[in-house]
Amino acid sequence: MANPNVSSGYREQYEGTKRYFKRLTDLKSGIAHVSDSQVYTDDLYAFFQNCYHLKDWIRNDAACSAWSDVETHITSNRYLRICADLCNGTKHLALIRRRSPENPAFSGGDINLEITDGIGREKIKIAIDFKISTSSGDLDGLDVAHQCMQAWAAFLRANGAPP
Repeated sequence: MANPNVSSGYREQYEGTKRYFKRLTDLKSGIAHVSDSQVYTDDLYAFFQNCYHLKDWIRNDAACSAWSDVETHITSNRYLRICADLCNGTKHLALIRRRSPENPAFSGGDINLEITDGIGREKIKIAIDFKISTSSGDLDGLDVAHQCMQAWAAFLRANGAPP
C-alpha cells in the first residue's frame, strides 16, 4: 500500500485489495516458487485484512459520507462476515467478537509443486488451494475471496461508484 499519510481515499484501499486478490488468483493457478512458503500465507492473511478494512477507509473518506451504511452491508453478507472474522483472528491472535456464526478459520490447503528441468537448472512452480473451515463445512479460500470482492463491487455500484 502507499504511504498512509498521502491518501486518495477509499479507492486506494480498494485497489490494494484487488492486487492482493490477484496474488491469490495467481497462486492458485501456479507461480514460480521463488519465495519462502510463508510468504504465500502472508499474502492470504493480507488479502483478508485489507479486504475487511476497506470498510474503515469508506467510513473515513469524506467523499463517501452520503453512502449507505457499510457495517450493515458487512453484516448482511455471509462472505464479508467470514472475512471480518478471518481478518480479526489473524490480526489479534484471539477473536473476541465474532461477526459470523460459522466460526471460520484457515485450515491449510492443497499444495502442488511442479519441477521441470530447464536447460541446466530446475524450474519449480507452486500452486496452493487454501481452505477455510466453517461450522457449515469447508470452503475454498479463493472462492471466499472472490465472493468478498463481488460484495464490495456491489456495494460500490449501489453507492454510485465504479467497482
